[in-house]
Amino acid sequence: MKKFHRRRGMIITQLSAYEVELLSSLIMQLIELVSDGEPEGFATPPEPNDAFEEIVKNLEGNPDEPEQSEDPVLKRLFPDAYPHDADAAADFRRFTERDLKATKVAEARVVLDRLAATELGAHDLKIPRDEVESWLRTLTGVRLAVAIRLGINDAAAADELAALPDEDPRSFMVSVYDWLGFAQETLISAL
Repeated sequence: MKKFHRRRGMIITQLSAYEVELLSSLIMQLIELVSDGEPEGFATPPEPNDAFEEIVKNLEGNPDEPEQSEDPVLKRLFPDAYPHDADAAADFRRFTERDLKATKVAEARVVLDRLAATELGAHDLKIPRDEVESWLRTLTGVRLAVAIRLGINDAAAADELAALPDEDPRSFMVSVYDWLGFAQETLISAL
């Protein structure tokens, strides 16, 4: 991957076929994790017959609703808004989490569409200015997921993993973590 740069209102870089496949795969895994059990595209539910009934139903809550996921990546991507008040945190999740997840999936699909347009790196990756924020949020989500899976929770842990020998199976994912950081940094610099 070359550094991102700006040209004629677009943010541009060149990716190899391998880089396009790797990033696409990581983003698809993020989409799968975030949308687990949800219908494709988080379709908006049909309008209720009685709007007042729907409001009352939402206010009553659903005792069968799951609590926050136990997956550490999902906990990091969707942290408790009220860590010291379980009821308030559950209410907040009930009213916001579905929309937050839908937004994250929609932004990831924007990134996947741009990656697909490169035809496996045969063409430059061109990101219009209005899609840059989707790119930054998606790259951040993927990088956070990789960091959590590697156990990176501070700079010391990152430095320790960076010193791993090449034979260590984690060294590849550490290089992916660093590569994603490079992509984020140069994308921001190109703005």
